[in-house]
Amino acid sequence: MAAVLFALPVRAPAGDLYGAYARALQYFDPALSATQSKRLAMRAIAEADAFALDARLVVALVAVESGWNPAAVSPAGARGLGQLMPQTARDLNVDPADPAANLHGAVRYLRALLDRYAALGLQERYERALGAYNAGSAAVDRYGSVPPYPETQAYVHKVIGLWRRLAGL
Repeated sequence: MAAVLFALPVRAPAGDLYGAYARALQYFDPALSATQSKRLAMRAIAEADAFALDARLVVALVAVESGWNPAAVSPAGARGLGQLMPQTARDLNVDPADPAANLHGAVRYLRALLDRYAALGLQERYERALGAYNAGSAAVDRYGSVPPYPETQAYVHKVIGLWRRLAGL
């Protein structure tokens, strides 16, 4: 990933906002067509709005999870944009192979994790939710924080760092 990313606008006319997000998605996955990236950008913004999340966080999470590749499959079997594990996708009642459904499930799952840690301070809440997204809530609960797994520690750092860059912070 390049060291410098552009900031996505906080407020802009919808057409400009969708275009900015679509360009960001194509940055992460150059194989996306203009039509695909615009559809996914519109879906990401709509899902983020529906679950009261910052769309830039959704963009960052999916960028780290799959690089915005709708056909991504991990060695562990996680699938799609949000890299949903088969059991998680079943629990969320979404088809992980359908990009729109996968994105919906990923955003819904992230919202549930943020709600699970709602009593914590803002930074700790987001760190634990992202740690749970990567390693599972049982691991986060067992350690009382982001698990000490190097992969999970790096994951949380990457998502939050990218979110901040996308927000222009």
